Amino acid sequence: MTTANKKRALATWAYKTLQALRRAYWHVTGGRKEIVFGDNFSFDPTTHFPSFRGLRFPAREIFSTIVRYGDYVQTHSAYLFLAELKKPPVVIDIGAHHGAYAILLGKLVQKKEGRIIAVEPNPSAFKILTENVRKNNLDDTVKCERSAIMERSGTFQFTDNEDQSRIVESIDPAAYKVEAMPLSSLLNKYSLAAVDLLIIDVEGAELNVLRSINWKECRFGKIFCELHPYNWKHFGYTGIDMTEFLKRHNFRCFDMYLREHKEFMSDAYIGPTLFVSDHDG
Repeated sequence: MTTANKKRALATWAYKTLQALRRAYWHVTGGRKEIVFGDNFSFDPTTHFPSFRGLRFPAREIFSTIVRYGDYVQTHSAYLFLAELKKPPVVIDIGAHHGAYAILLGKLVQKKEGRIIAVEPNPSAFKILTENVRKNNLDDTVKCERSAIMERSGTFQFTDNEDQSRIVESIDPAAYKVEAMPLSSLLNKYSLAAVDLLIIDVEGAELNVLRSINWKECRFGKIFCELHPYNWKHFGYTGIDMTEFLKRHNFRCFDMYLREHKEFMSDAYIGPTLFVSDHDG
């Protein structure tokens, strides 16, 4: 092992050790405390939280840190958009996981007398999500739905792989079953004809979610959609299908680095993107 590799290995070990000690401390003290955008938050110690110490530039290639930087920009963009709304915001967070977005945005939405619907199918993640909602006194603002969003209602297989959990169509002995519904059904349940902010992070089922919307019955303000092309094949579609969908609905797709994605010829991870409608001007 070279000296450089030894240093990286030592740095990785030190980071993981520090994280383990921090989580142990949070368990003892009753939870993880954070101050974000001027509000105090309390989270379950195991919550995956978009906090980046110093936000330093990457030491190596840019794509090694694209996930962290993309989430960082998306979080700020979503918060700023909601802060500037002149009416009570309506937010749907699909693939809410532990609720980092739902909770961070929840305090702001609560002040503006809006509401958030947080959708998460993973039972262990859903438990932490609801606990985080309770810890932050957001029960009146953040409504949690334990469900997956797919093109049709029914029972699907679900694999549990921490924050990479996802629905799978193929037979998997390690999978368990989860109920799913179209997003149009969820919108009808809450009598929503307009959604100000739609957040989608579903580990490859992006097009399944988008196809489950009746676009004539609901209007969407901003759509943030995290794209995982390497998983699309598991959900029965390709980059060509995603390209055709965006063209058919007059969407342009920009990532957090302001690159426009017109075609999807690679299965490389893209990360958080913003869908911009041509009708928006």
